[in-house]
Amino acid sequence: MTWRSILISKPARLSLQQNHLLIQQDDIIPVPLEDIAVIVVEAREVVLTAPLLSALAQYGVTLLTCDEQFLPCGQWLPFAQYHRSLKILKYQMEMSLPHKKQLWQQIVKQKIRNQAWLLDYSGHDIAAGRLNALADGVKSGDKDFAESQAAALYFRVLFGDQFARSHDNAVNACLNYGYSIVRSAVSRSLVQYGFLPALGLQHRSELNAFNLAYDFIEPYRPLVDLLVWESRLADELPGILTPKIKQKLVSLLHCQIKLDGRSYSLLAAIDRTVQSFQAALTGNSKNLKLPEMLPLKVQDYE
Repeated sequence: MTWRSILISKPARLSLQQNHLLIQQDDIIPVPLEDIAVIVVEAREVVLTAPLLSALAQYGVTLLTCDEQFLPCGQWLPFAQYHRSLKILKYQMEMSLPHKKQLWQQIVKQKIRNQAWLLDYSGHDIAAGRLNALADGVKSGDKDFAESQAAALYFRVLFGDQFARSHDNAVNACLNYGYSIVRSAVSRSLVQYGFLPALGLQHRSELNAFNLAYDFIEPYRPLVDLLVWESRLADELPGILTPKIKQKLVSLLHCQIKLDGRSYSLLAAIDRTVQSFQAALTGNSKNLKLPEMLPLKVQDYE
């Protein structure tokens, strides 16, 4: 089971040695590849070897590179590891529009319910009730734009009346960073199970190679919001993204979330959501397993 997330924020040489990632900085640190879920490379002076890249693909490790603002901008994914990729692709391509709308309805409902949980958890029970009422009324394809209505209320209540997602501030920087990390985990899982990420349900941009990942991240976003809200409450958000907060956001992949009545790490829950998508493609849209919120805590492994 993968359980490590690695942030490379200083110059380093990354290479392969006996199925281990070898990190050469001031010290030399070997890490078993079978333990690694994601590697985020944000330092500009990092060298990676070709054998390591091949091994990362074979082990299903996600490698993220960052831009000049230290936000993830590129992703290395395994190629054609699933044994029935063509079968899955046919399912995706043959999916009817009404079926896509029903699946999107389930996703939006659960996203709003998770947002409502966080508002209630943060002491805003009246606003939480309004969101739960919105969730109950989501229609096929979300034709009444309940998702947008919920977001307009949710972010203002959680982060203050003056807050807007378009503003350039520490909260939005943390949210964007965290969403990028979670979206990369969704993309990783989609590819591992043979799905073509470009074929989305609601997201259909011709310029986006990861439309399906943008669909499935939605009910998982509130876990990022929870971490950022708690960090802000504890006065741990300076004006810029610090290595400490970035490491917390990367480590979010190992925090608990509820799925199908059980507690899983975020990474394991994403895998189960993607696995259930095949059953939802060929059957009832309610076969899709979506996450429910839990307080922020690292998942215990047994």
